[in-house]
Amino acid sequence: MAQEKNVLYVGGFELPDRNAAALRVIANGKLFNRLGYEVTYIGVDKSDNFIESSIKKFKIDGFVFFTKAQKYPDTNLNWFKFITDISFVKETIEKDLNNKVDIIVAYNYPAITLKKLSNYSKKNNIKIIADVSEWYEPQGNIIFRIIKGLDSNLRMNVFQKQLDGIIAISQYLYDYYKHNNVIKLPPLIDKKSSKWEKTINANGHGGIRLVYVGSPGNGQKDRLDLIIRTLSGIKSQISEFEFIIVGITKNQYLEFFGQESFPDNLKNNLIFLGRKPHLDSINEIKKSDFSIFLRDNNLVNTAGFPTKFVESVSSGTPVLTNVSSNVTDYLEEGILGYIINTSTDKSLRSSLTKSLNLGLDNIKKMKESCSKFERFNYTYYLNDFKNFLSRL
Repeated sequence: MAQEKNVLYVGGFELPDRNAAALRVIANGKLFNRLGYEVTYIGVDKSDNFIESSIKKFKIDGFVFFTKAQKYPDTNLNWFKFITDISFVKETIEKDLNNKVDIIVAYNYPAITLKKLSNYSKKNNIKIIADVSEWYEPQGNIIFRIIKGLDSNLRMNVFQKQLDGIIAISQYLYDYYKHNNVIKLPPLIDKKSSKWEKTINANGHGGIRLVYVGSPGNGQKDRLDLIIRTLSGIKSQISEFEFIIVGITKNQYLEFFGQESFPDNLKNNLIFLGRKPHLDSINEIKKSDFSIFLRDNNLVNTAGFPTKFVESVSSGTPVLTNVSSNVTDYLEEGILGYIINTSTDKSLRSSLTKSLNLGLDNIKKMKESCSKFERFNYTYYLNDFKNFLSRL
């Protein structure tokens, strides 16, 4: 029997499911596991009562993984150490894992620590891969923008190109790194996981149940305000509906977008549920006729890929969204949902009105198509991933 190989996955994820990054790396970890690799994660922990400990074993959907966390940095000094120091990772490799690491996967890792990790890997005959799911444009004060801008430039344009392989979340990033050993993996799920097993058919109350799940980030990520404004303008042209918003409270929405962004004529249609556990959020999607999100056309949204799109389809719920990233590679209209045309206010109102007046029979058919969709199931990529690893 061949000796099992070992992967160390490092990054700013909060296991097991406290952010989208965690969901991505767990799914990718299943790919490694199915191909004979033991996977250990070094993530972060934001809890106030965090106590550093040794590696722990944990199970998800029958898969066995190992994990160790770093305290999420909460001071400027800790942040500086977090983005410049790899001693925690080295100690884990040398003491906890007895130097038995064949591959390191760095998830959106800061530039300086990525370069240090790359140098360390070469000295110790370890292959190193970047898992790239974002290309952020720096925000905040000028000092922060300079630091983040330099970090992003070095990471995306220089250091990641020097690694042994790249896992790209989107077509944009795949094309950018096409001269490297690169594989395109959208956010993936495990269809055998209990959370995806049961889907719910369209509701029968005669109206439409829309859902948004996430954090719009002041509109830099999702234009929740644009959705609400458009729904206000077309309310008289569509049947009864409710819009469930999971991830933020009404007060947070008003703080992000302003009091004027909350139309009076929708006060009985909008239901803010605030932040929910991941499984509860999935169940809210399953109970809905459509999930909806709209995004501006910028580098952040083009380079990334919406996890909420994957989760909605995997929940058996069609999606209403505009063109962003490479969602149109997957979203066949009338099968998994509809593209909302945001080029003008008129086209936005028209396309959203048309989608919301389809009728429950059409929605039921789309729900069935979503449930059968396989291209977000991690097993779909097993052969491609095996070939990718063979090129390291």
